[in-house]
Amino acid sequence: MSDELLNQPIVWVDTLDHLEQVCEHLETKKILAIDTEFMRSNTYYPIAGLIQISDGEKNYLIDPVELSDLSPLESILVDDDIVIAIHAGSEDIEVFHHRLGFLPSQLLDTQIAGALCGTGFSLGFGNMVNTLLGVELPKTQTRSNWLSRPLSVPQKNYAALDVEYLYELALTLIDKLAKIDRLDIAFYESKTLLKNFSEQLTPEHSYLRCKQAYKLSQPKLAVLQGLCCWREELAQIKDKPRNHIIKEPILFDIALHSPKDLSGLRKTKNIHEKTLKYYGEKILDIIAREHSAPKEQWPALVPKPLSSQSLNLVKKLREKVSVYALDNNIAPEILMKKKDYESVVLLYKKTHTLAFPSGFASWKVPHVEPILKAELPTQTQQQ
Repeated sequence: MSDELLNQPIVWVDTLDHLEQVCEHLETKKILAIDTEFMRSNTYYPIAGLIQISDGEKNYLIDPVELSDLSPLESILVDDDIVIAIHAGSEDIEVFHHRLGFLPSQLLDTQIAGALCGTGFSLGFGNMVNTLLGVELPKTQTRSNWLSRPLSVPQKNYAALDVEYLYELALTLIDKLAKIDRLDIAFYESKTLLKNFSEQLTPEHSYLRCKQAYKLSQPKLAVLQGLCCWREELAQIKDKPRNHIIKEPILFDIALHSPKDLSGLRKTKNIHEKTLKYYGEKILDIIAREHSAPKEQWPALVPKPLSSQSLNLVKKLREKVSVYALDNNIAPEILMKKKDYESVVLLYKKTHTLAFPSGFASWKVPHVEPILKAELPTQTQQQ
């Protein structure tokens, strides 16, 4: 099946000289489709098993297991004149960052591009290829071990098919977007992936992932921030999942009670003796440090969950924007995400004026502002 669908030759690249030659050739291209295969079970970072690139003529399979030096790829990834097409690429971006040390400059995520063409917000790669190109790709190798060597012929074919059809998909979407004047928006939204990824890398922001953070006062939230930052940095250094260091509910419980000594720390729910042995003193140091920090350094309170009335308002706004978006062949989630609605409602409750959250893209405002303005006063007055 995969042999029949594969139209371009596979080029296996596992030496530095060959990689340099390939990259020199790829520097002349305007569009490249890139995908990665990786493994991650007991590590913080993904372990790259394969990097695939299509230039529309050949499918290059680059072996990061054999190649320790992948620096020649920088010349194509950071070139502003080369469009790098990926699909739902947040994990690919993570591989680029950790394994290569650099991120694409001119990125086009085909999932985002499709959402701007009316294909839906989170359409998988196979379904999008089937929808737009009329090709059904096999799924036989989705659970393959990409770190084993040698890779089998079916594995190589599967990996090559992904980028061969990703390249065609990118061309199709670029044409569609250009015709409806949304290509620049697709590039902007794709680049937002890189911005979001960079922000997530910051250990100081990791406390915001804690679902119960809104329950804490500012001084205790400062402790949670310090603990989460420490855990994030340690997980990165040790290359271990965060929860292998210490689980989030335990960090929250420590921040909530902020014990002053090991005896108090030992009372933390579900904390292990090994954790106390290896990290107990460090945890107590963080608690003491954050408690003695100036108030102006404390993080802002995390907003509480919305009331049922506010949630009803969010639901109403989402319904109105969704109707508009679908009428205009845009995935509703591209225009506004759930957290955007919640931020708008929170701000409106405080100020009684429509305001958008920090970082909200200016291109979206003309689409959603009239809808929100029409609904917010009426709905708020009814409450």
